[in-house]
Amino acid sequence: MRILNTLFALALALSLAAPPADAAAPMKLEHTIELRAQTVSSPVVGLGKLYIGAEDGNLYAYDLASRKLAWLYHAGAGIGSTPAVADGTVYALARDGRLHAVDAQTGVRRWEFATQGEARFAAYGLYGSEKGAAPSRDPWDLWLSSPLVADGRVYFGSSDERLYALDARTGAVQWAFKSGGMIHAAPALAGRTLVFGSWDGAVYALDAASGKQLWRYQTETEQKTSTLFGVQAAPLIDGDTVYIGSRDSWFYALELTSGKMKWRYNGKGSWVISGAVANDKGVYFGTSDSNLLVGLDKRSGQPLFEHDTRVWTYATPVLVGGTVYGASMRGELFALDAMAGKPQWSWRTPESLADDFGLLDAKSGKFDGKRLFEGPQSMLASIELVKRLGAFVSTPVWHEGQLIAATADGRLLFFR
Repeated sequence: MRILNTLFALALALSLAAPPADAAAPMKLEHTIELRAQTVSSPVVGLGKLYIGAEDGNLYAYDLASRKLAWLYHAGAGIGSTPAVADGTVYALARDGRLHAVDAQTGVRRWEFATQGEARFAAYGLYGSEKGAAPSRDPWDLWLSSPLVADGRVYFGSSDERLYALDARTGAVQWAFKSGGMIHAAPALAGRTLVFGSWDGAVYALDAASGKQLWRYQTETEQKTSTLFGVQAAPLIDGDTVYIGSRDSWFYALELTSGKMKWRYNGKGSWVISGAVANDKGVYFGTSDSNLLVGLDKRSGQPLFEHDTRVWTYATPVLVGGTVYGASMRGELFALDAMAGKPQWSWRTPESLADDFGLLDAKSGKFDGKRLFEGPQSMLASIELVKRLGAFVSTPVWHEGQLIAATADGRLLFFR
């Protein structure tokens, strides 16, 4: 414990190093909340509270002023989605296939809806493994679809390959659209156009009122090992353009009205699982194996910068003024200038600095591939070791001058 405390103090000191004059101000860790449960859910703020789901089956609500627990709701299964808050209700999807609607002030259940079941994506010969009697489950399929609430409806996807629209007040089904694969990405809405990606590798646009398909864009589908296959990323709709990443290693800009491709960025064999954010000039997202946080000119797709994050970045970045905040799988939070990608501030978890399992190469700061994947442990076990670095797989939130982030091993961190 003494060693961790020393490393923690060192991490704080490094985060407070003087930045360039034009940089965003460095942030200081003010408070930590221990969930004592793993989470892939992103924190969400609303009605004076912070809401987050966890793999222990609990939906937590914390009072933002006191940072004390206001209530918890037990869903009965791990919560693999990010909650949505609207009109006094919190909505979250659990791994047993039930979408829960909970009173945002009291934590009392209002209703629940059951899909036909939730599961990880699976494929025969996944990642080149031997084809067995049953398909192999994908350990990198970390999330369930996060609900979206608008115009009195709750929209969310399911492993049963359907995109659902429910009455937000009662949970009654208004329509359900059957896609060609599991839907684990969150949908996005602009006007009456609802856009989402599926594990069949396609991006769909539906009429939000009726569920009628408006268009479908097929990304590339490598099916021999199912490695470069499927859309996990949430779409970003910005003006007349849909920006979305795919596991086929491309990041796409599609016309909102037609689905026609405007341009695409080559991820050089790397999944693009991160969602995207945009300002009037650029669009920003993270990559997996190429270890980048990328800024592109959103009209041409040409790079503004490609910042080396050293490890996988699954979390969607946060854009505040002229600064992009990123969160990586080695337990690092960092800030970049949004135009040039110049580093402004960074902070790493004490566990990442300690690296007790020797996951990070001492010189490069990258993951040691042999240590992670060539030993006797399974890939799933390797991911669990990465989580113990305080890895960030969920998206931070910016609220009233605070950056709030959740580590995969279950801590809420408040920076100011």
